Amino acid sequence: MTSTLIKELAAIVGKEQTLHEREALACYAYDSTPELESTPLAVVLPGNSEELVRVVALCRDAGVSVTARGSGTNLSGGSITTGGVVVQTSRMNCIREIDEENLTATVEPGVITSTLHRAVEARGLFYPPDPGSMHISTMGGNVAENSGGLRGLKYGVTADYVMGLETVLADASLLRTGGKAVKNVAGYNLNDLLVSSEGTLGIFSEIMVKLIPKPQAKITMLVHFPVLEDAALTVSRIIAARIIPATLEFLDRITIRCVEDYAKVGLPLDVDAVLLIEVDGHPTVIAEEAAAIRTICEGQRCSFFQTAATPEEALKLATARRVALSALARSKPTTILEDATVPRSCIAAMVKLIQEAA
Repeated sequence: MTSTLIKELAAIVGKEQTLHEREALACYAYDSTPELESTPLAVVLPGNSEELVRVVALCRDAGVSVTARGSGTNLSGGSITTGGVVVQTSRMNCIREIDEENLTATVEPGVITSTLHRAVEARGLFYPPDPGSMHISTMGGNVAENSGGLRGLKYGVTADYVMGLETVLADASLLRTGGKAVKNVAGYNLNDLLVSSEGTLGIFSEIMVKLIPKPQAKITMLVHFPVLEDAALTVSRIIAARIIPATLEFLDRITIRCVEDYAKVGLPLDVDAVLLIEVDGHPTVIAEEAAAIRTICEGQRCSFFQTAATPEEALKLATARRVALSALARSKPTTILEDATVPRSCIAAMVKLIQEAA
């Protein structure tokens, strides 16, 4: 059956887009999840929705499971199959529309997240979700995993921006949900059901996301703390002051050392923690917020407060956080990442408990 299925898959997407040799399949036996590996039966790369529907229908009739895969950056094993067919969406990488009147973008699932960022920002618009893997990850994967990012504190996660989906279901039917209407609440909210379903309910063939106006300005800050608990408490103090930064990231001593050794971005090696903070919006407002943040940090005994003087310097500081996982993995190849979620007011207590446990 395997050879027949592979021939039929090749008839749909083309021979070059059907992978079944052992060497080729090895690349799809794992994703970014540690210690999880399984070789697929085959890998296919459809080029459009029609081919995707036909692939799913063929596998349905053959009784073979189908697993969607973008760039394989997820950390939950979502793109690993057990003896099934992997559908790789990299060829479905078209930005179909940027609608400046309705503030939406419609993309295929294989579009790289940062590619969409650049396309909409060139028109003065903004798509906030920015997962750490945004230069590699795909929009289909972001929706399937409900990715967040450094800007999540202020702007939320992927689910907050999905307005419409075209999804190929397990029976090969095509389901359209949502649309450009802002108020679209009749019946069940199927968008919310499909977002974060990790491919268990279907494979996205088209995604429509909400855009917002691009912030006029931003200020990026790096703050050093000799005492880790003071940095953690500063996070709570900033939020309590009714300031919601676009980015508010915490790096402890171990992470600082790994990142600096890996990326050479100029982080201090003699402190317990640093905070990476970014505010965006109207220039006057963010200047006031940055001043208030500085006062809070100094009140929490920070040892150094730096404001990025240029966009290049701001990008360099942001890079420190984005490369953290790669830097840690370089130090310890088997790096298992978990999200610890607590109320903002409990961050200091959580950090203290983690330090004690370590």
